[in-house]
Amino acid sequence: MTYRELINQVLIRLREDTITSDWSGAVNDSITISTYQKVIGSLVNDSKRNVESFHDWMALRETVDVSTVAGTKNYNLSSGQEFQVLDVTNQSNGDTLTPVTKHYMNTQKYPTETSGQPAYYCFNGVDTSGNLKVDLSPVPTAIETISFDIVKYQDNLTLAATTLKIPAQPVILGAWARALAERGEDGGTQSSLAAEEAAASLRQAIIIDGGHNRYEQDWYIQ
Repeated sequence: MTYRELINQVLIRLREDTITSDWSGAVNDSITISTYQKVIGSLVNDSKRNVESFHDWMALRETVDVSTVAGTKNYNLSSGQEFQVLDVTNQSNGDTLTPVTKHYMNTQKYPTETSGQPAYYCFNGVDTSGNLKVDLSPVPTAIETISFDIVKYQDNLTLAATTLKIPAQPVILGAWARALAERGEDGGTQSSLAAEEAAASLRQAIIIDGGHNRYEQDWYIQ
């Protein structure tokens, strides 16, 4: 579902005029969109971010590869900062890298840092573009590919034709509940009911999406 369609679904529930055609550029810069419609657009993004935070959605999963350089410890991840790491794998040997603290990295660095195939990682600052930087230990001695499997939040929706990645219904209902609360016309009764409906929709969406990766919840004893 596109951003314009999401906004319109909320506006219909509020008995407000819908947006009849796509706008040009970012929604907040458009002169064809009313102030209230822009408010609903913001509430859609608020709801989207809330829904994204509750589950490791399959649609938000991606792999970011880092190519190591001999003697280089620190690397930039081109994924911003709003993501969760699911798994980190060295493609050269199939080994999983273990997350550690900066304190642990420092204990490995001083007095002499070891070199070899990376087995550990920790995040260490951001680059000038706002991307997280990661330290590897031991320091690589060759060109290898380290794969970061992550869940990355979708950027805020601004363009009319941008398609939402996660399930639409909990986002729509969440934005609707926020809009009712913002109006404050019913003493909170209707907005509370809408919030309950949004929560139920979110639970159902998580159950369905979780069915695709239920093996991740299995525990094994070796």
